[in-house]
Amino acid sequence: MKRIIIFSISIFTFYFINAQTIEELAAVRKGNTVYQQAEKVRAEAMQLVEKGGEVNTRVANEKFKEAAKLYQDAEILYRKGMATTKNFGKANYNLANSLYRQEKYEDAGNSYKSVAEQKENDKTTRAKAFHNYGNALMKQEKYKESIDAYKNALKLNPTDKDTKYNLEYARQKLVQQQQQQQQQQQDKKEDKKEQDKQDQQQQKNQDKKEEEKQQQQQQQQQKQQQQQDKRQLDALQQNERQTQKKVAEEEMKKGGKGKQEKDW
Repeated sequence: MKRIIIFSISIFTFYFINAQTIEELAAVRKGNTVYQQAEKVRAEAMQLVEKGGEVNTRVANEKFKEAAKLYQDAEILYRKGMATTKNFGKANYNLANSLYRQEKYEDAGNSYKSVAEQKENDKTTRAKAFHNYGNALMKQEKYKESIDAYKNALKLNPTDKDTKYNLEYARQKLVQQQQQQQQQQQDKKEDKKEQDKQDQQQQKNQDKKEEEKQQQQQQQQQKQQQQQDKRQLDALQQNERQTQKKVAEEEMKKGGKGKQEKDW
């Protein structure tokens, strides 16, 4: 699907005072003004990006920074709008919008969810909150949870085409994610199998080296023993020769002292 996920922006304004204080309502109204200014600057930046070119890109980046600062200012004002009246639905919804634009998707999702689950809010508000809660979950690649959010939005507003589209898109992304996870698991199994094979081969090589080392040590020991045996044998032979020499010398001495007969 080439279409982008549709983000439903709805800024709530107020024409009466309920349980909220004057200061809270004033902060929310001011936050709406700042937020709308941020949206305008952001739209200008997007147009420059589409035009392309080095100058347009540079100016667009400056406008994106300006818009980011405005979204932060709007966030602060919306939080002031809930200073004493916690979970002020309309302020909380608009706060979620400013958080979403700052790519604080988890915080934005929590605010949308809070608004969506407050049954005292009207169905239209809750449906939009569930829709955008699904979008925030999509940005976090929590596709299964986003499907549930879109379904809840459709229960409140069954004719919302944008939510129907996002629901189908989320289903496709979930299938892709599951396929990727299965492939990753398969790859891990293959990697582990290959690693085990390498480990076994490495162990075999190590065992072979150890065996060769032991054989070399045995051969060296045998060689040393043979050399030692040879030295001992040589020593015995040398002793024997010396003994025989002494015996011969003694016999010669004895023979020299006896009477010699003349051979006539």
